Amino acid sequence: MTFASVCVHQVARADEGDALNFSVSQSIRYESNLYRLDDGERAPENKAHDTVSETGIGLKFDRRYGRQRLLADLNLVSARYAVHSDLDHDRPDARLAWEWQLGNRWSGELSHLYRESLTGFDEAGGSERNLNAYARTHASADFWWHPRWAVGAGFAHTRSRFDRSDADAAEFDADTVDLNLTYRPPTGNRVVLKLRDTDGQYANRPAVAGSIRDYRQQEVRLGGEWQLSGATRVSGYIGRTRLEYRLAPERDFHGTIGRLGVVWDATAKTSVELSARREIGAQQDLAANYAVTDALRLAPRWNVTDKVSLGAGLEWRRRDYRGDPDLIGAGAVREKPEDRSRRYGLHAEYRPMRALSFAFSVQRQERDGSRSLRAYSADTADLSMRFRF
Repeated sequence: MTFASVCVHQVARADEGDALNFSVSQSIRYESNLYRLDDGERAPENKAHDTVSETGIGLKFDRRYGRQRLLADLNLVSARYAVHSDLDHDRPDARLAWEWQLGNRWSGELSHLYRESLTGFDEAGGSERNLNAYARTHASADFWWHPRWAVGAGFAHTRSRFDRSDADAAEFDADTVDLNLTYRPPTGNRVVLKLRDTDGQYANRPAVAGSIRDYRQQEVRLGGEWQLSGATRVSGYIGRTRLEYRLAPERDFHGTIGRLGVVWDATAKTSVELSARREIGAQQDLAANYAVTDALRLAPRWNVTDKVSLGAGLEWRRRDYRGDPDLIGAGAVREKPEDRSRRYGLHAEYRPMRALSFAFSVQRQERDGSRSLRAYSADTADLSMRFRF
């Protein structure tokens, strides 16, 4: 995701006085190294670059009926490539939610998310189009036994599928159960103690010793958001996780995870965001089922006028693919790869009116790579427009 797309997304909220809003968007993005290839690798048609046109339409519904709140966010993006037209695709993105409340003590949410996206070539490699279909259904309930305190529980089912048959080993299903203790003082701050238990399965992987097919992940984390002062906000979590593979115990991981973000409004027009994280997540590369990711990000912003803003972003990331990959028939190498990457760039936004915004960004990405993860460098330039009505 480019800096411009993040910036545009932030201003695409529904008008407070309107329950139903529509939006149209258009972006032109230049990629110098579309397939994230190393210098010595040959690109399809001997052309590593491309220009991508993305046209989007969206609908957002947000309305309260008494104590109940109904939300819908529906979007469709059509992507067309000037050179590598075999990557052309349309991708829907939809979220439906009901934020319910019963009396003064019970509240919760019922939601469903469905999203299709093109799998990044930096993660999956190759040069063929591979669309990921991700769906998540979630239900939660909280009991406020005190104006500041609540206990709650939640359940979520996650499903991930790919349209390429040779990527079916990366498809998974997971069921997650949460138990929460929430503290919410009158200041609007929030602290949550969460216990999480996830059972997951990569059903298309062989059920034999050494296979990373079935897993269980248990977490305990303390998180929340807190306004330290009028100019400083802190959010995030810290916790411990235990990830165990039933058939491949040599790939188990026990350790500390967390994400901490600080936003400092230095002046009325300038702000700085600093975030650090250590997380564990599944990868699409069949030779690495998961990675422990350490990342540090710095993002200053300057609101030049009410209509013009400038910003920058710098992120450093290290991924440690722990454990011994041993996928039968996948051609995986026996090693513990690690890669380091950096991305940095500038972005600008012009908003001539409340409903219309333009954004431009430039960004560079670099990855050192390892034996099984290729190194690359790539430059991106993005120009976009969004109109909401």
